Amino acid sequence: MSNSTIEERCNFETQRLTVGSWTAQILEGNSELNFAEKVIEILSPNVTKALPDGWQDITTINHAQEWISEREKESHFVTIQLSSINEIIGFVFLYETDAENEYHDLRFGYLLSERVWGKGLGTELIDGLIKWCKKQGDIKSISGGVETDNIASINVLEKTGFSVSTVDKKRKGMVFYEYQFDTLC
Repeated sequence: MSNSTIEERCNFETQRLTVGSWTAQILEGNSELNFAEKVIEILSPNVTKALPDGWQDITTINHAQEWISEREKESHFVTIQLSSINEIIGFVFLYETDAENEYHDLRFGYLLSERVWGKGLGTELIDGLIKWCKKQGDIKSISGGVETDNIASINVLEKTGFSVSTVDKKRKGMVFYEYQFDTLC
């Protein structure tokens, strides 16, 4: 990968979405306080119900700032905005794995505010993410886990060309999907 981080590199637009660095949000006029308030809004109980404890009950500015700090330490994360109104509606989390032959595997997760569910934005987002990965030229696969009862996310992954890669036997009800890119290894 280039010398810039995934977070710095991961920016793209789709028909209705703009994806880019969360830190750029703060630099472009959204204060840290406004960003923390948006985190609280997005991380509703329905959005986080299948996620680990550190993702639950984010209801105060302090909790939101701690959550942001933890995400920054463990992953590269970017914001998802509705382009028409320039409003943050979710996040994508990217995790780099070791590279073989200069090609990388990425793990990812994403969250969308429940108020935008059912509008096709998940499919649009993941389609855009796939196109971004292809354009990078050094990513050989991208994979993510989903709860087996999260039919909407499963449909998004299958509709955009992902296939089942593994089932997590340690954690019942979790399945992993993967998208392989053509690389010249």
